[in-house]
Amino acid sequence: MSKKSMTTDQEISGGPEEQHVEQAELPGIEETQAVAQDPVHQDSEHTDEEPHTEKGKRGSTPQFAQFLAQFEQSSGVEEKIRLSIDFMRAALSNTGTPRFRDFWEGRRLCLPLFKENLTPKNRSLLWGEYVELSSEARRLKEILDEQSAFAIEQIELAIQALERELENYDLHLSLVPGIPFPESLEAFKAKRAAYELMQKELHLLNTLAARINGLRKEILKTEMRIRTKNKLFDRLSKCGDRVFPRRKELIKTISQQFTEDVAHFVESHFQEEEVQKLPLYALREEIKALQSLAKTLTLNTQSFTETRQLLSSCWDKIKSQEKERKKEFAQKRQAFKQNFDAVIEKIQALTALCETEISIEEANRVSQEIFDFMKDLDLGREEVKSLRDAIHRAKRPILDRARTLEQEREQKEREVEVKKREKIQAVKAHLQSLIAAIDEQDPDHLSVQRDELVQEYAALSISKAEKQIFDRLFKQLKDLINEKKERALMALSEDDLNSLEQLKTMLDERKERRQEIKTQLESYRKALGGSGFDFEKAMMYREMIEAEKHTLDKINASIDEIEDKIFEIEG
Repeated sequence: MSKKSMTTDQEISGGPEEQHVEQAELPGIEETQAVAQDPVHQDSEHTDEEPHTEKGKRGSTPQFAQFLAQFEQSSGVEEKIRLSIDFMRAALSNTGTPRFRDFWEGRRLCLPLFKENLTPKNRSLLWGEYVELSSEARRLKEILDEQSAFAIEQIELAIQALERELENYDLHLSLVPGIPFPESLEAFKAKRAAYELMQKELHLLNTLAARINGLRKEILKTEMRIRTKNKLFDRLSKCGDRVFPRRKELIKTISQQFTEDVAHFVESHFQEEEVQKLPLYALREEIKALQSLAKTLTLNTQSFTETRQLLSSCWDKIKSQEKERKKEFAQKRQAFKQNFDAVIEKIQALTALCETEISIEEANRVSQEIFDFMKDLDLGREEVKSLRDAIHRAKRPILDRARTLEQEREQKEREVEVKKREKIQAVKAHLQSLIAAIDEQDPDHLSVQRDELVQEYAALSISKAEKQIFDRLFKQLKDLINEKKERALMALSEDDLNSLEQLKTMLDERKERRQEIKTQLESYRKALGGSGFDFEKAMMYREMIEAEKHTLDKINASIDEIEDKIFEIEG
């Protein structure tokens, strides 16, 4: 510990002379002399080996220098004591931290003056103020010591946390989020991982460096012993040895890499005054992304300035070329306007033509001629779009009329289709009603109605599936009529049945009908076995096969019955 800090500690902690002063109620000349001759007091005043004047010069402040000049110019003892007490009070009431050094220096100058000749009353009053200021200085020092101890404790905790983070450096590095790398930066995609890795580590190192610098400033402004302060600085220095060299090295590496990459970008796309490879808008976005990346990365001043100047020069070249292109485009725009007007005249003629009763084919032919004429002209994208819209508007009356005619035609077709469906449903319903009322009507009358329905059915235009349904219904009706006729014939008397020729004719008819049913049944089976029908059609064919089988069984039974009767008649 230095001599200066030892002196300060002895003064603040309070010596035996201060205890002696506090116990004195009304000191006299003898007590003052005893205090002045006290060895502890003498040790307190002369702890430093250097003379008092030398110490005053070394640690003096502007306030103390001004006080010392006034003190030396004063001639009266009481005036010097009053001047010293006022100076001591001003040192303690200083804004912020009390000026303890000035206080103790003024106290040293003041204490010996109480040995001089003073009136008892003035001595007592001045001595009381002196003791009160000394006690107040000790209390303030204790408070500041407590605050300083708390601040030191917090600083040590912060340094311990910093040391632990440096011990687990790789873990903390893995927790650092990636940098916001511009997605539009095509030139740097291959090196994105390298930049992110270096900047992540720099982000961690920058944070640690800022904490180290902040702790150093905190130690400097915190009142503490020099030995404690040196220990804390030593620990921070060891932490800094692990942070600052690595940070400096990384900043140098990433700055060199970024400078080289920007220079390569400039050489690739900005040779002399010409912009190469990429279009201007893409290069403009690339430059913006590079400038944004330069602000994100931790670069040194030289690299940041150099790259900024390179990118600014490229930006100026782009602006210059854009200006030239705008000038060229303005000239082209004039030519576009003239060609646009020429096409508009033709479109106006088309508009007038479409207001007459021309066909859609004629309107399409004229509009195609206009499109062919446009292909031979120099027109901009907006002009072409506007002209296409104008042609469409010109043809709108024709298109509207064609659309109206088409809607009318579709409406008529729908009405015809509705009537057709109604007719089909009517025929089908009539067939089904005849089949349902087969027992209530005469077979001959049913045959006449069936023939009429066959004529109506022949006039219908129906699908294949519907035709099959109608064929099945007609066959079912025919079989029912024949069956009813047979029942009527079999119900005749024996005299009527004696006509063998009539029975043989009936037998031939039944056999012919049986052959028709077998042929139809065979066709149904082939269709079902050889075609890939869906489920609904397959079920329909199976139902028709079952119906034909049922009819065939009835025909066979009828044939057997007729043959039995013929056999009985022939005996």
